[in-house]
Amino acid sequence: MSREPERPERPVLPPALWALVAVLGASRVLLRASPEPQVLLICSPALAAVVALLAVALSRTGARDLVPTLAAVGLALCCAGVACAGELAAQRALVRTLTASPVSAHTLTLEGDMREGASGWRGRARVGSAASSVWLLAQEPIEAGSTLTCVGRFEPNDDGEWGASSRAQGIAGTVRAVRITSLAPAAGPSGLVLSLRSGFLGLLDAGSSDARSLVAGTVCGFTVAMSERGLDELFAACGVSHLVAVSGGHLVLVTSLVALALRSLPLSGTARSAALLLSTGAFVAFCGAPVSAVRSWAMSLAAELSRHVGRRAHPTSSAAVVGLVMALVEPGVTGQLGYLLSVVCVCGICVLGPYVRYVLDVLLAPPEGARAPRLPPALSHLGSGAREALALTLVSQAVTAPLTCATFGTLSLVAPLANVLVAPLFSALLALGLLAALLGWAPPALSVLLAACELVCAPLMAALRALADLPLACVAVSVEEGVALALLAVALALLLALWPAVSRRVLATALLACLAVALAWHVRWRLFAPACVRVLDVGQGDAILVTDGAASALVDTGPGEAVVPALARSHVTHLDAVVLTHLHADHAGGLEDLLGVVDVGALVVPEGTETAGLPGELPVRELRYGDVLRVGAFSLEAVSPVEPAGGEGNEGSLELVLAYSEGGRELTALLAADAEREETGAAVERGDVGDVDLLKVGHHGSEVSLTPEIAAALRPEVSVASAGEGNGYGHPDPVCVGMLEDAGSLFLCTKDVGDVCVEPGASGPVVSWQREGPG
Repeated sequence: MSREPERPERPVLPPALWALVAVLGASRVLLRASPEPQVLLICSPALAAVVALLAVALSRTGARDLVPTLAAVGLALCCAGVACAGELAAQRALVRTLTASPVSAHTLTLEGDMREGASGWRGRARVGSAASSVWLLAQEPIEAGSTLTCVGRFEPNDDGEWGASSRAQGIAGTVRAVRITSLAPAAGPSGLVLSLRSGFLGLLDAGSSDARSLVAGTVCGFTVAMSERGLDELFAACGVSHLVAVSGGHLVLVTSLVALALRSLPLSGTARSAALLLSTGAFVAFCGAPVSAVRSWAMSLAAELSRHVGRRAHPTSSAAVVGLVMALVEPGVTGQLGYLLSVVCVCGICVLGPYVRYVLDVLLAPPEGARAPRLPPALSHLGSGAREALALTLVSQAVTAPLTCATFGTLSLVAPLANVLVAPLFSALLALGLLAALLGWAPPALSVLLAACELVCAPLMAALRALADLPLACVAVSVEEGVALALLAVALALLLALWPAVSRRVLATALLACLAVALAWHVRWRLFAPACVRVLDVGQGDAILVTDGAASALVDTGPGEAVVPALARSHVTHLDAVVLTHLHADHAGGLEDLLGVVDVGALVVPEGTETAGLPGELPVRELRYGDVLRVGAFSLEAVSPVEPAGGEGNEGSLELVLAYSEGGRELTALLAADAEREETGAAVERGDVGDVDLLKVGHHGSEVSLTPEIAAALRPEVSVASAGEGNGYGHPDPVCVGMLEDAGSLFLCTKDVGDVCVEPGASGPVVSWQREGPG
């Protein structure tokens, strides 16, 4: 007879954990909102006094058990308020300093590796001895730890989302380096460690293969080569990015290897612990000291100290205390995704890991009355390890989902399977990479170890690519972080309050019900999407979704990753075609992000367009003047340019006339891309386009997109411009808006109202939008 799996005891949540949650929420809100530091310094002690009075009142009631938690939360919030006041004051002082004097008068020290973006190479930099940091933008990458002076300009954080996000990370603004005037490598012990890291990376030649780029990422914390090879997108799609990020798992393996090396030495327990901590600390520094690794090392330190003073280590308390100290010492870490994911993941595993393992044991247990098969010890150990890995993956993905989904707009559905399959291979790769770093001074040994890394990496990458190619391996999702976190908190509170015993039948029924709901949702939106034209809010760029039943197409992809959550808002998992009207970044820049999440059938470009440099390997169709593209009952006819323009320049933008007539409902539209009055006016004069229901205004609503005569000839009932909030171009231009409103059109802009949906109607277009605008 098989024994019923035993439900674990309900976990006790320490006061430090509640204090950590309170500090994380308060710090993120305060740093983003940026109140006056003096106000925080006044309010924080007042809050502490109120909490103290409440604690005294509770101590005289039956709720006295809540007093320690309430006191911890109150004290932590008071400290968080003071810490945030200090951080905001430091940022404002740095802004004043950099505004009052030239950038060239200050030294900047790069705090980590730079990453390449649309504006150049970006990294965090400390300015002199200031207590705050800036983003440093440069045309060439600069090594971590380097100190430099430069000629450039400083831009403080703006009032938009990017400015608030930067402020929450402890960033006061951006320094754009025009010319580097001096550059010196890091000095001292940290400089020595970073120079060893740089030397190993030079020997590694990280960009030459997948295996070497993974070694650079897992051993050195250097992920630039992975990004250049597109591996970061593959790993994100499979939900295994955390295996590369240097954290607790890496330190466990380093500790094991060092302990093995120290086994034969006659060391006392204290000396052995010190050696292990120094070794793992050196490894953290070697990786560039990412916050997730610093948090893991600090937890190791706390555990060792607890052991040496004779106290039993409590992982949840240790994780909470370490996270709390980091947040209070440097509030800006609460806005850094690496820190948040690390802390949330570890605390989630400590609290929920045993219960999820119990649920898996119940689900996978033999049927009642059946005898469990006797397996060889090796297979039994492998199965137990796989269940443990699956439990940890499920917990990690669940508790971090609000953060990752809100940030990246995607959810990996193959993550549990991917982690079970490749985690052992990652461990082997990391062990080989660590040995390669230690023996880098011996070229023959290095060559052998790197060859072994290639052998281990081959099946690892094959498995990940196979999983990523599965239908719906990674889906686009649209999540509001605050709402998602609130729902997660409610779900966790219910689970902890009920802590139910489960049965295999109930679990199987619940899983089948969830699968049925997910399948019904997918069929609804994949096969029965409404006929509509949706101008998506993707910032300063264009992306227009056309759907009708099972057919769908996207005209332009916007400037970057914003297109993924935008498609998620419209429940899109498949596109028959992506049409690029031209190759400007604000119309084609999101193609790479899109292809990593949404299944795309074909790429459509203007006649003569060079597509060799575009991401993906899609079949390409060229659209010339007069050609028609069908999307369900919609037809999209190319009306400009007349001659092949190769997708270059605004004048070469592909203008499309859209028409729909089905079941008594009709819709006509002109999608003008970046075309201006010369191109659109010529199409009107040729008779290619006339009175339309919808105008997707050309060139984001710039003044040169229309004339009063063109607006009067088109007479759109609704006009939509796609522009980003706070854009530096002044789009949409008031002159363009006035022309269209004078022609009797309702004018909308995505920066004000979000996505705009226009559906065919029996007596005119049916228009709706995502949110109410400022007016």
